[in-house]
Amino acid sequence: MKNVKTLFFFLFFLPFVIFGQETVYTTLTTNAGEVKIPGEWKQHNTMDDSGQTYLSNQEHVIIAIARNPQKAYPFYKSTYSDFENVKAFYQWDPDYRRENHYKTQHLKDNTELQYVIWKYHDGKLDNIFLFGVSKKDFLNLMVYTDKWSEEEQIKFLENLFKLNK
Repeated sequence: MKNVKTLFFFLFFLPFVIFGQETVYTTLTTNAGEVKIPGEWKQHNTMDDSGQTYLSNQEHVIIAIARNPQKAYPFYKSTYSDFENVKAFYQWDPDYRRENHYKTQHLKDNTELQYVIWKYHDGKLDNIFLFGVSKKDFLNLMVYTDKWSEEEQIKFLENLFKLNK
């Protein structure tokens, strides 16, 4: 009988131990709602003008997140599709960076999910951005690190965007 109880215990509880481990998420409250971030992140500061919040993890990877209504931006046009507005966002921010003598580079578009990935070099490292639309908001996501490859940074941004789309 003891063996049956032990067997029952393992058969019943082992799947919970193996499969029951949940992914840890950090939730960030932004100007236009919450953003769910996979992993444990420590919040640092929020820029008053853009609503962009900076966070870091234990690896010292820095991310920045802003979620704002599309209509809050000067380039937004209600007659544009969401992706056209994302493209306008992409033109607006890199133009500002180039005016300040930073090199920018377009990396990727996804017309189906409506986002653009691009980067600029700040003199030390690349800042890799994903600009996209979630509901009626723009999501501005950024990774700044030398700990992850460019491919890993892009994958992180795409997963973060899909989680909050």
